[in-house]
Amino acid sequence: MTVTLGFDVEEFDFPLERGREIDFDTQLAVSTEGLEFLLQALARLGLRATFYTTANFALRRSELIRRIVRGGHEVASHDYFHGLTAGADPAGSKQALERLTGQTVTGYRAPRLAVVSPATLAAAGYKYDSSINPTWIPTRYNNLRAPRSVSREEGLTIYPVSVSAPFRVPLFWISLHVMPLPLYKLLCRSALRRDGHLNLYFHPWEFSARLREPAFGVPGYLTHCSGTDLQRKFIRLLEWLKARGCRFLTTREYLGCDE
Repeated sequence: MTVTLGFDVEEFDFPLERGREIDFDTQLAVSTEGLEFLLQALARLGLRATFYTTANFALRRSELIRRIVRGGHEVASHDYFHGLTAGADPAGSKQALERLTGQTVTGYRAPRLAVVSPATLAAAGYKYDSSINPTWIPTRYNNLRAPRSVSREEGLTIYPVSVSAPFRVPLFWISLHVMPLPLYKLLCRSALRRDGHLNLYFHPWEFSARLREPAFGVPGYLTHCSGTDLQRKFIRLLEWLKARGCRFLTTREYLGCDE
């Protein structure tokens, strides 16, 4: 059984989506705080993960990105910018991240899991896309008919994020906030039995102690378990998966994109 952990490293622009003002330096600071925790936690547990980062964040926190590389993790693309009004630039992001890291970037995840055509990503040089959540999220997307397993499309490997089985309950970041940990584990077990792997994703900013600041307007269903509370819950989840004998691989390794 394999676990691929993915972290969407981006400017913390969540308040902007809710009509709140937040300056760019604060966006960077909140995400940086959470990323520092994740790098320390993964190093302590001896685990590797995939960090889907925007070029915008990476170029402003280049030393953190280099720490990701030194830790044996994978750097993948989360496009160039994360803002709602930003147009997609997967090719520009890939080039910027490769110049920064000195490594080939093979993976992509679109901001907010938006649709980017496989042909566009393949033409930009990507080998896999992990932008599909094969479930229904009201007001966001309905992917109940999308494959839940690895597939190929126009020369690109499509690697969906994990959902439970047989019913497609999402196991994405919000679920860890709102579900009791025993229930989340139960759903993870069902996905492992069905698919043989877990593809889980989170954001560094979720783990920041600042998430509860009223000025950010983050809803209570997220802030009630955030910061150190979420950190402890996340560590318990990782320790449980390790105890079950799960292997933690980067997405590039799991999909064989190094070959």
